[in-house]
Amino acid sequence: MSQQEVMSDPGGFSAATPVSIECARDRLVEVCGNFEILPHAKSDHITGAIDSRIFGQFNAAVVATRVSSVWRDERMIRNDPARNLFLIYQQSGHSVIRQGDTESLMQPGSFHLVDSAFPSQFRYADETTRKISVHLPREETVRRLGQTCIGGVAIDRSDPLNVALEAVLVKLLSAGADTAGRLSDTLVELLGTYLRCRETQTPSLETEEMARLRQARDLIELKARDPNYCLESLCRDLGMSRRSVQRIFSKVNETPSRAIQEVRLAWAHRQLSSDPQRTVADIAFASGFNDLSHFHKSFRTRYGDAPGAIRKKAGSTA
Repeated sequence: MSQQEVMSDPGGFSAATPVSIECARDRLVEVCGNFEILPHAKSDHITGAIDSRIFGQFNAAVVATRVSSVWRDERMIRNDPARNLFLIYQQSGHSVIRQGDTESLMQPGSFHLVDSAFPSQFRYADETTRKISVHLPREETVRRLGQTCIGGVAIDRSDPLNVALEAVLVKLLSAGADTAGRLSDTLVELLGTYLRCRETQTPSLETEEMARLRQARDLIELKARDPNYCLESLCRDLGMSRRSVQRIFSKVNETPSRAIQEVRLAWAHRQLSSDPQRTVADIAFASGFNDLSHFHKSFRTRYGDAPGAIRKKAGSTA
């Protein structure tokens, strides 16, 4: 699906044009049910697009927005019957989904099953994100898949069935009416298979630690540009002790602080290479460094060139 297709909306909600929070909220309620939206800045406008689709047997929504958070609380649930389970697919950007005691980082290719009968919250990085939400009728889906889907389920991105779910959904996006019904049925069958396997699997300690390491790296990727983000912040986000976090990184001969710095340096390198009009200082601070001297030294050690040299080279080829 092209970006233009995703961002289009017959109701006039365009990604290029700021719209009021009220307009965006009304559109979201119309497509997904009662939810509240919070913009990143103190503004009464956002940019983005919310569109409704039909995927075979199911209604769906494409939500492409730049917002701080979206949530659904007990009051909203009382006023809006919980008709659906939402199979959320993160198509681009990053977000964190929280439902009950489960918090899951979403990145491109991730799935999460959200239960509209329970409060949920979606938090976003300061970027445009794009999600596809397949609306599975709650009563029928619980009957078909069992009680394990009640309350929402975080789907392990490293599980091979996640790849299968993604392949079927991508195929469904462009399927004709003659195959869309079968594909949507396959999507639910795969989801049911994942849930049944999840019930019977007992992950080894090694698998759990590697899953924790992936989660830690995902959080760092999402939050490292905050200059205040550090080892203590990561421990808090993971709900783990400092020693435990250091131990899982030591398994791969790494440290959490080094991983945070690596993400900052990589982001700065990309910006220097792609946007030579920005100053080195501007990019350094935007990447999460608050000490220019430390940035220059770390950058040269990592890439063998000064930041200014990378910027100059990018400018000469622009």
